[in-house]
Amino acid sequence: MNAHVIDTALGNIPADIVIKNGNLINVITHEIYPADIAIAGKYIAAVGELASGSIGEHTKVIDAAGRYLAPGFIDAHIHFESSMLSYTEFNRVVLACGTTVVASDVMEVSIVSGYSAIQEIFKEAEGLPVKLVNPIVAFVPEDESVQTIGGGLTEDVLETMISAPEAIGFAETVPGKVLSKSPELWKMLELSRKYHKTIEGHAPELCGPELNAYASVGIRSDHECVSGEEALDKVRHGIRVLIREGSAAKDLKACIKAITQDGADSRYFSMVSDDIDMYYILTNGHLDHKVRMAVQEGVDPVTAIQMVTINPAESLKIDDRYGSITPGKCADIVFLSSLEECQVIDVIANGEIVLKDGQVVYNFPNFTYPDFMRNTVCLSKKIIAEDLVLHTDFEAYTAKVRVIGVCGDSLLSDKLEEELPIKDGIIRADVERDILHIACVERYGKNGCIGRSFVKGFGFQSGAIATSMGHDHHNITTVGTNAEDMAAAVNRIAELEGGIVIVENGEVLFELALPVCGLLCTRNGLESAEILGKMQNHLSSIGCGMESPFMSLSFVTLTIPGYAITDQGLIDVETLTPVDPVL
Repeated sequence: MNAHVIDTALGNIPADIVIKNGNLINVITHEIYPADIAIAGKYIAAVGELASGSIGEHTKVIDAAGRYLAPGFIDAHIHFESSMLSYTEFNRVVLACGTTVVASDVMEVSIVSGYSAIQEIFKEAEGLPVKLVNPIVAFVPEDESVQTIGGGLTEDVLETMISAPEAIGFAETVPGKVLSKSPELWKMLELSRKYHKTIEGHAPELCGPELNAYASVGIRSDHECVSGEEALDKVRHGIRVLIREGSAAKDLKACIKAITQDGADSRYFSMVSDDIDMYYILTNGHLDHKVRMAVQEGVDPVTAIQMVTINPAESLKIDDRYGSITPGKCADIVFLSSLEECQVIDVIANGEIVLKDGQVVYNFPNFTYPDFMRNTVCLSKKIIAEDLVLHTDFEAYTAKVRVIGVCGDSLLSDKLEEELPIKDGIIRADVERDILHIACVERYGKNGCIGRSFVKGFGFQSGAIATSMGHDHHNITTVGTNAEDMAAAVNRIAELEGGIVIVENGEVLFELALPVCGLLCTRNGLESAEILGKMQNHLSSIGCGMESPFMSLSFVTLTIPGYAITDQGLIDVETLTPVDPVL
């Protein structure tokens, strides 16, 4: 109970802010109507006809004539680290898009630097305009026969994490743990019930009896649907669908058909990012972009706004605090000049004006990351070209190999087989057919392992790229037309203590340092986004057709169907075991 809010609602004391003459988007009733809003501190005190006495000498009155007033936007599933920005700079960039709450498991920094890294991010996030709520990673990392990690989480911290106020539930609950009835599953279910928290899903392509079994444990949401049919099937099984539209996984146009063509009730659907990089946000937007896309696909504008406000709030069970402009909720309000175009003009977050006329006016505090989140790249030795290629004793002129087939619009990969030339005992790439070398180098100084294979889909005709961002282990992954440039790229990332790099003819053409856990940059977000944009434009100029090639590369390392690359080798995701790249 907040006495200050009650007294403001009754008109006993004046409001801190009063918004007049706006067109309120009521996402509860799917209405738009004129309404005034009184704000007391961080909270909405009254909506509609305000009590006399609401406006006092020190009340800030905002005339919202001609503006639509929407609740602050909520991303119900995002890994903010994929933006490559610190949480502070991430705030600065997404505020301009109307975002005021994100649900991020902060798993990526923990993979590198453990539970203490998560604690540091929450220190940084405290009091910032974009609230950080925390789905906890459901299961501690798998054994290192599949991939090597730097930190990770241990079972003993899960209860500490799930009992925290900012924790909303367990995240990324994979089907395998449910279908095998693993001991970890029972522990997770016990903790979720004890603390009344959700169980969030991660179930690509799951259907039939397996989907029934998966849903039976209380899975609340899934963000892995890639078609309208899959989305409708999961909603019919009681699982809320978080429609993903990110830098390298573009599922919105396909999945939205469950609403526009199949007529499913939209209230069980939200729109989320999962993984988006900073340049994508700078050029497209965040949740505002998804609203525009949904409207273009035939969704009613108010329905689209529900899908980034009340729907995700209810899905995460945080609708008692966020998701609507109603009394008692956090005063997060987005001023729109256009409903259909979702044009964000001003933003109030936590009862404070943080965006004015499209410009961020919030004064962000400085935050310094501790040393244990830096200096996380420790190669066992300097990498040479010989380390990154597949050697063979075959006397033939060609070898049949397994190839990872990727595209820039989906996280799923194809299992391909190709014939490649052998020269001087090395199986060579075939640039003309877009079959390039790929290698993943262990970067924590634990074992020096290197996984090697081939990949098809990147398309560039010269040089090499490398990144220290690679789900779910964040070792250094490189793709190239030749091993010499690949080795130079890996070694440069080690010198930068993490980053993304483009090398051609032995020369570093572009680089962006990511010195915090090898994942986050420390410079201004807009400047960093411009550098990333230049890197991506260069790759486009030499044949790469992917919108976000570094993001796509970071997912080639993730163990989702069909092949993945880790420091332990080429992984067949179906069996979750390394397989020989040479057939």
